[in-house]
Amino acid sequence: MATEGDTQNVPVLVSLISTVIINGISCPLTVLLNVLVILAVKRRPRLQTNTNILLGCLAATDAVLTGRLVQPSFILWKTLQLLGKTSQETTDATRFHNSCLRTAFAFSSLHLMLVTGERLIAIKFFTRYPYVVTKQNIKHAVTVLWILAAIWGTTEMLAQVYSKGTIFYMNFPLAIILISCVLFMTCSYVILYRETLRQRKKIKTQQLPQEEVERFAKESKALKTTVYIVGAVVFCLLPMAFYPLWIVSLPPGVNPTKLKLFYAYTPWIRTFGILNSLLNPLIYCWRQKEMRKFVFRFQARQVVLPINLS
Repeated sequence: MATEGDTQNVPVLVSLISTVIINGISCPLTVLLNVLVILAVKRRPRLQTNTNILLGCLAATDAVLTGRLVQPSFILWKTLQLLGKTSQETTDATRFHNSCLRTAFAFSSLHLMLVTGERLIAIKFFTRYPYVVTKQNIKHAVTVLWILAAIWGTTEMLAQVYSKGTIFYMNFPLAIILISCVLFMTCSYVILYRETLRQRKKIKTQQLPQEEVERFAKESKALKTTVYIVGAVVFCLLPMAFYPLWIVSLPPGVNPTKLKLFYAYTPWIRTFGILNSLLNPLIYCWRQKEMRKFVFRFQARQVVLPINLS
């Protein structure tokens, strides 16, 4: 086996083999579950809410970008390393995977901002919600995101082909997108938390119409679903957040690429981040009984026993 920096040891081998197996198993499950979520939203009228439509679009992102591009390219890249292929073949696979991963991260971040913004308008500005958040506006917003993703991905591929080394000018806009996403969602959920507390207090102290109480309960349930989705993203990206801290904590003058731990740790960072696309449809199903029934086919069947009257 030939690995980056010609580093060969048991921890690196175990790390590469384990992550290839995990991604090999989770890849078809990621595609299947996300496709089933899309079909559930499309075929079940009760699931065709604005929130679920946006979550269905996020599922399309997870299925197409992560399940069909990011994970297969990761498996190819690490398999080439295990087989000891030439550095050029490994480099090409690495560049392709990095392009797909950056595109998926950027597109998913923008999608999460859309989902969070929809919840913010629904709870904070509920009187304007029917006029601002319509299925037509959602369609336009998602179409723009897909166009941006296509442009981003094409630019990534061309940059990888015609440049060498780390592409700073592609990493920089990605960092801007991720930071903007974190700031927007942090501020939004602080506002939503305070607004939710205010609405609950209002329900307890005032005699509000039953229709308004039911509306708030419905919107709050959808909000909790988005909170769990964002929480899953944070959990899956935690190893990636600790990675720069580990690099900074190294003694001065130590090149992290010379450390064997570097090669054993980095495949797991990517794998944890990628597995978020598998967790998302599980969260959708956990939070919505109708979707769970469609995806897992847990439908109650009546058994009619023949009755002998003789």
